[in-house]
Amino acid sequence: MDASTTRPSLARRPLPAPIPPAPTRAAPARRRRRGGRPAVVGLLIGALLGAMPGASWAWGRLGHRAAGRVAESRLTPRARAAVRELLDPGESLADASTWADEHARGIRGSAAWHYVNVPIAEPHYNASFCGRGGCVVEKIAEFRRVLADRNAPRARRRQALRFLVHLVQDLHQPLHVGDDNDRGGNELQLHLGRRETTNLHQVWDSGLFRWHYREHAEDELVRDALARADRPEARAWTDGRVEDWADESLALARRAYQNPRTGQMLRRGDEIGLDYVDANGPKAVERIAQSGVRLAAILNEILGE
Repeated sequence: MDASTTRPSLARRPLPAPIPPAPTRAAPARRRRRGGRPAVVGLLIGALLGAMPGASWAWGRLGHRAAGRVAESRLTPRARAAVRELLDPGESLADASTWADEHARGIRGSAAWHYVNVPIAEPHYNASFCGRGGCVVEKIAEFRRVLADRNAPRARRRQALRFLVHLVQDLHQPLHVGDDNDRGGNELQLHLGRRETTNLHQVWDSGLFRWHYREHAEDELVRDALARADRPEARAWTDGRVEDWADESLALARRAYQNPRTGQMLRRGDEIGLDYVDANGPKAVERIAQSGVRLAAILNEILGE
């Protein structure tokens, strides 16, 4: 985190307030379903217990909404007006960011659009890893084309916008790209602290945020993400292609599977704690910031003309 928001020692923080579990997602047939069954799990690090929402959303509701707010803050006036015209009255990008998960049951085959399984041993993403039903990289390109088509029906463009918002964010969650033959960490059961059991995917969805962001979680996460987006090095974030952003997530996934104490690959039943959060939490916040900045750049290009 930036110097103005230095976080205190976890052992001295009060008990984080729980947040309610996210809505249950559909379980359509697929070659390898990413996202475990919804369950409420606890986060225990050191002497403190904080609640983690048990759903298979990338970043969870907290991360998606925060990234949507970062993007909205960087829209040009024309793009902002176009977004307002396409979405329902009063619907913000933060609201739109969770639509794809909330409506997953009604959109057949859409579960596979939220991720791509790239083995962490691979050096780069390539299109061969997309299944026949599509993957997050291909669907970002598809929904971008639909949104840019001014002759497409408004309802179709609205759905494309909602999916584009969500999938750009999903792409930045490392375990929605990198995979170690365990459904993006969903099958890698771990202990956070000594008593609570979760899995690696859930840790990255929500666990890395919950120990620090409490009553005003969304506002605080947005503040920290915006601080990163304002750094000079962030100017280069919009460079490259969507495939390059997938490669970034793949590289971070390799790190996510490592125990920072030993440098060894995490194994089923391993215990992780503050050292893991300290090693990976700042990167998770940066990925929220990057997804927001990049989404804004896409929307400004498409809708700001």
